[in-house]
Amino acid sequence: MVTKFSALASVGLLAMVVGLPAQAQTSVPGAGTPASAPDATTTGSESVAAARPSTTTEAQPGTDRVSIGDIVVTARRREESLERVPIAITALSGAALAQRSVVSVDQLRSFAPSVNISAQDRGEATFYIRGQGPGILGGGQRNFTSVATYFAEVPTAIAGSGVFYDLANVQVLKGPQGTLFGRNTTGGAVLFEPAKPTFEIGGYLKGSYGNYDYHEIEGELNLPIVDDVLAIRVAGDYNRRHGFTTSVITGQQLDSRNNDSYRVSVLFKPTTSIENVTIVDSNYRNNTGSGDVLRQVYPQAQISSLSLPGVPVAIPIRVASPSNTFIGCLQAPLPGCFTGPFAAQQTVGAALATQAPDINGNPFVGFGLTGLTPAQMNAALAQQQALGPRRTLEPNLLFRRVRDIGVTNRTTWQIDDNLLVKNIIAFRRERTAEINNLTGPFSYITTSYANGGVPYVRGFEQFTEELQLQGKIPNIGLSYILGYYHEQAVPGFNQTYRGTAFGVTTNTAQYYNDKSDAAFAHVEYSIVSGLQFSGGLRYTRDKRFAQSSVTLDNGTCYQTDPGTGLPICPASGSAKFRALTGDATLQYNLTSTALVYGAYRRGYKSGGLNLPAPTAATRQFNPEHVDDFEVGMKGDFNIGVPLRANVALFYDKYKDIQIIVPVFVNGNTTTAAVNAASAIIKGVEYEGTIQPFRGFQLSGFVSYLDAKCQVDAGTGCRRGRQIPYQPHWKYSVNGQYKLPLPGDTDVTAFATYSFSSRVTTGDPDAARAGLLDTYPGYGTLDARLEWHDAITKGVDLSVFGSNLTNKNYITGGYPLASFLGSEVALYGEPRTYGVSLRVRFGK
Repeated sequence: MVTKFSALASVGLLAMVVGLPAQAQTSVPGAGTPASAPDATTTGSESVAAARPSTTTEAQPGTDRVSIGDIVVTARRREESLERVPIAITALSGAALAQRSVVSVDQLRSFAPSVNISAQDRGEATFYIRGQGPGILGGGQRNFTSVATYFAEVPTAIAGSGVFYDLANVQVLKGPQGTLFGRNTTGGAVLFEPAKPTFEIGGYLKGSYGNYDYHEIEGELNLPIVDDVLAIRVAGDYNRRHGFTTSVITGQQLDSRNNDSYRVSVLFKPTTSIENVTIVDSNYRNNTGSGDVLRQVYPQAQISSLSLPGVPVAIPIRVASPSNTFIGCLQAPLPGCFTGPFAAQQTVGAALATQAPDINGNPFVGFGLTGLTPAQMNAALAQQQALGPRRTLEPNLLFRRVRDIGVTNRTTWQIDDNLLVKNIIAFRRERTAEINNLTGPFSYITTSYANGGVPYVRGFEQFTEELQLQGKIPNIGLSYILGYYHEQAVPGFNQTYRGTAFGVTTNTAQYYNDKSDAAFAHVEYSIVSGLQFSGGLRYTRDKRFAQSSVTLDNGTCYQTDPGTGLPICPASGSAKFRALTGDATLQYNLTSTALVYGAYRRGYKSGGLNLPAPTAATRQFNPEHVDDFEVGMKGDFNIGVPLRANVALFYDKYKDIQIIVPVFVNGNTTTAAVNAASAIIKGVEYEGTIQPFRGFQLSGFVSYLDAKCQVDAGTGCRRGRQIPYQPHWKYSVNGQYKLPLPGDTDVTAFATYSFSSRVTTGDPDAARAGLLDTYPGYGTLDARLEWHDAITKGVDLSVFGSNLTNKNYITGGYPLASFLGSEVALYGEPRTYGVSLRVRFGK
């Protein structure tokens, strides 16, 4: 596939990069070298370019503008001040990410209003923007989310570590996207933009060390090969950290970080009007699994009433004291379950695996709830509570291994002053293997065992092509973009994995083939002085095919056709979806430094298939739609000191939400994705920056979100209940102070406090059962001290810490207690701290 697209001639405008807050690089052809600007979090739209050199805090001559760094964006595919773009966005430059010690995706929740990131696995963080999130995953197919993530302008999954190095910026776009670029979404998009090569020699090498044996080496080298024609940029990251959650059963340190990443970017300018950038990137992560801990149990769960033939009922739960000494079992001891020092019991997990067979005769580490008494389940919970959130009763050896590689080519051709052609073509491949456990110490649902020595069990290969024509008609004040987007995704190899659920071990083979094509157009028109209309249309057509086979070890088919009731392997299905969506915005400039706007946008997300379908009526689910209304104000003001204030109010009508519901068939319970919900999502966001005196800057945000389901419909959606994982309130305060030191050296202190209020979980029946149905609110404090030119010129020293108060807080998990009888929770990272030394040279 790589050779397929490398043979194509691609043309286009190179993506522009953000200049918020400190140092960033322009990526507009002909733009200047890196410039510095004060650290700030601001709002705008779609894509962000570099900060201008200006850091003045006084009004510019001839205007009433007060500057807090002139942020230039290309939200509408041309350079303009971020404060002049009538859409909400939060942007952080690569320097700002370093100042906040951001090394994983889930940390971004602390820096953007109306954004939350929930995770069932530390390697699979998922974004929620304004109440809309990752959606559901149907069997045998990939997921379409409400929030798309992009790398180098190409939509692709972004999660885990190994991403946050040599980035130009990260941008969070809020609301439906689609009439300007890429994939259509209903909730928003998060853009990760790598730094681009320049025609100047430069680079850096940074080493870091911290607690939990954290050590990281990061570097970048930029080399001009032919002046103003050819340049190359090479960057890489080596990152290791021990886990901070320990299984007292196996001794495994869970939640480790272990990744190796690199990027090679080549800039080629054969003429002054043509520019081509090719990026090859790779990320390999090989981590221990997530340290989920048992949070609550419910012996009366629905699943306990099911008939589970062949499920063993005498598997022991081993009980360990806080000092890691086994003190007994929850029932009569069996081989592999006895008292004694923990150090002598490292192989107990392996011994226990031979205790009981599943219905195939395979070793089985789990059991059904019919084999557990309430006393045994409550005893396991009491034991976990005694251990605390950083030690767990996980009986399995867990891991997660992911290998990503991608090739992206972006080219521009400036035909004349009024017409530019841009092309983005890319190929990306991902392979994943893991052992995962959804039910903590009980282990009655474990998934994704590698099968037959195959190193990876799931795959993803994606080819995308995007072509744009960008033009303007100056004599009538009109500019436009015409575009075409194509995407095709397949697994790339034979996906097979093993899983155990309630005593049944199965082998699953899955395949999918998804295609998406879209044509889009966007225009901007100046009606009268100060009043502008902008808007666009997009027509999308999605074609989806999926296939699934579930078999026992002896080859027996373990899935049925809902129409005939007979076994069917493989089960397959196909579907087509199409939609016309668009947006319209009116913008009025109150002054040269302030504007107000009103916008309407309609969003769409593809439907999909249930495989194997539990009933004929649930073979297919339809697309989601949202109607988004937003009004806002952006402005720079002089109140004696510079002030930037941006406000947005939004109201979304969200319908045909794809949710998971239980389906009862022949006395058994399964689940299916259906369209059975609607919601009203409304809220307000404020972001601001102020410079009270020279050297000190204070910025932050506050947001309120009311995201309520309108009907009772399935998992996670109840009338009047806040949509899961969405806090009502979020706020963050970020301060930086540059110490007034003499000479060339400087020391800058950064500190951020972020708060998120409590959220509901995805188990709407928990409260009815007397269970916990929320995750508590929490606040975290991060800080960093940077000393530039500390030892000599070009050598920087930093000390940093995250979650300095060592707050225990929950970021996700599997809230299924009312249905499965137990819930495990994933806690956020504990206090981490360290020191880094960076040596830089050139530009």
